[in-house]
Amino acid sequence: MPSSLSLGRIKGIPISANWSLVGLIVLLSWELATHVFPSSDPGQSSIAYTAMGIAAAIGLIACILLHELAHAIQALREGMRIHSITLWLFGGVARFDRFFPSGGAEIRIALAGPAISIVLGGAALASASLPMLPAPIATTLWWLGTMNLILGVFNLLPALPLDGGRALRGAMWATTHDLARATRIGVQVSKIVAIGMMTTGLVIAMSFGNPVSGIWLALIGLFVLQAGRHEAAPAPPAPAPVTIADILRPTGVSLSADVAVTQIETLIGSSSPLTAIPVSDDEQVIGILPVAAVEALAPEFRSRTTARALMIPRGDLIRLSPTTDIAAARPLLATSPWGYGLVVDNDVLLGIVGPREINQSTANPT
Repeated sequence: MPSSLSLGRIKGIPISANWSLVGLIVLLSWELATHVFPSSDPGQSSIAYTAMGIAAAIGLIACILLHELAHAIQALREGMRIHSITLWLFGGVARFDRFFPSGGAEIRIALAGPAISIVLGGAALASASLPMLPAPIATTLWWLGTMNLILGVFNLLPALPLDGGRALRGAMWATTHDLARATRIGVQVSKIVAIGMMTTGLVIAMSFGNPVSGIWLALIGLFVLQAGRHEAAPAPPAPAPVTIADILRPTGVSLSADVAVTQIETLIGSSSPLTAIPVSDDEQVIGILPVAAVEALAPEFRSRTTARALMIPRGDLIRLSPTTDIAAARPLLATSPWGYGLVVDNDVLLGIVGPREINQSTANPT
């Protein structure tokens, strides 16, 4: 059975709910219906308290989803792509397809969630104060408003992966221009905050007669501690880009423009790895001769056909630097009907690359 249930898409972003969310809704509904609402709004029926508990729990999940959507929408504005949003036992997670483009972007994306939670909290509290509103509805809205404010403020704690921790790292990254250093500092701060949360939760559970809230806070602290360690794990190094220099084979041979094709066959040999050969005139390269053009020429014409007649003129060829990335070279070569490029450094011809070299670099990256 899959671990998550798809809830559809919002703005093209896949939304799913982990099955642990069911446990959260059940536990929260029970706590609200049996303890919280009877204390804050006495005199209601057990059915009313149950309905209030379920409505409040589902309403809180909807607010958490809006919190994560705020992150995602701001990320889209920053040019990022969103992989998915998943709701689970400890709230919600918005996953991005790549890392934040800058420290400033990380700050804006991180703070978007708490901002919407605080706005939702204020709106719910204001609605709860409306006159003539039935008491159960007002009580439920008051609890939702309070919880959204707590959610917004709690997420501002400077602990990765909480929003405050990401905003802190983004600020240090933007200031120092050193992401690795900013992450190290953020992780150290996160450990201190997480241990404080766990300790506070255990004290609340054992000394203040509120085991559910205390244990819940301790578990969140444990989650923050574990997630912070994950943030500290070094990312695998990105593979070095393959450049033209990595695939370039020295030609070792240069043809006179007026040499006959029959002589060319002797020069290149049957086992040559070259796909094209430079053609020179007065020691200046004036073009290249594809080996395929030699092989395609009918035998009866080879003795009276010269390299000049079959060559591709230099002006028709793409010029590439040895430091050009293969990924960048591919579309450049695709604009040429010949598919070949001259590799030149300071006007010195270093070699030739064509379709075979490019394709081999893709099949066997360095």
